[in-house]
Amino acid sequence: MLFILLLISVVGYTASAFIILQTVFNGKAHKPALQIIPAGTAIIAHGWLIVQQLALDDFDHINLSSSLSIVALFVTITSFVRFQRFNNLFLKPVIYLFSALTCVLLVFTPVHLGADISSKHALFIHIALSLIAYGILALATLYAIQTSYLSRILKQRKNHSLLSKLPPLMSIERNFFNLLALGTIALFVALGSGFLFLEDMFAQNQAHKTILTSLAAVIYLIALILHRISGLRGRIIVLLTLIASTLLTLGYFGSRFVKDFLLG
Repeated sequence: MLFILLLISVVGYTASAFIILQTVFNGKAHKPALQIIPAGTAIIAHGWLIVQQLALDDFDHINLSSSLSIVALFVTITSFVRFQRFNNLFLKPVIYLFSALTCVLLVFTPVHLGADISSKHALFIHIALSLIAYGILALATLYAIQTSYLSRILKQRKNHSLLSKLPPLMSIERNFFNLLALGTIALFVALGSGFLFLEDMFAQNQAHKTILTSLAAVIYLIALILHRISGLRGRIIVLLTLIASTLLTLGYFGSRFVKDFLLG
């Protein structure tokens, strides 16, 4: 069953990404159903795959691969339900292909690796909030990259055929700052849950994660404050977002990689 779900997920995501890329770069018009149906099927299979994989261990552990796959599913669903908005079209192939990759990693990673959440409800709440925050901020980071790329294209004005297919810069920036604000709030809530529910967030095996995550949250907040107070946008905000996202990724997934694979 797992490999059938894996096959459906990978084929569905890949097919939808390919159709979108054809639409964007080759100008081939396809019926919306041709990319909606395989993507929707892949999302359902992806969610079922996560449940089936975690059920093999009675939902006792969560590791790097399952965390990545859950985040990817969250981002993919968010992208999918915004189908009618063209400004998300450039991001979808990247999101879908990444989700396909996380499905492969999920199936081939031993389920017993990772944090034991079987009897630690507080830890489960903290992890769930952290994954939600990371998913929102990951999507915001993709919008930041798209904003930077679109701004560069507009300044160069060389590729007119591609320029005509790109969404309005102001629309992309508005979505970016909305996601950045929502993700930053979610990240501070996740950090707060850790300090509230967990015994010691600065314990030897947690200190680096707490420091990196807290630093990322502060940088995200600085970016929002700079935008709110001075209206700052563009390269500096994008750079701050990328730095914060890198720190956040190292803080969570870096530590999980060391624990699950190098030490596991």
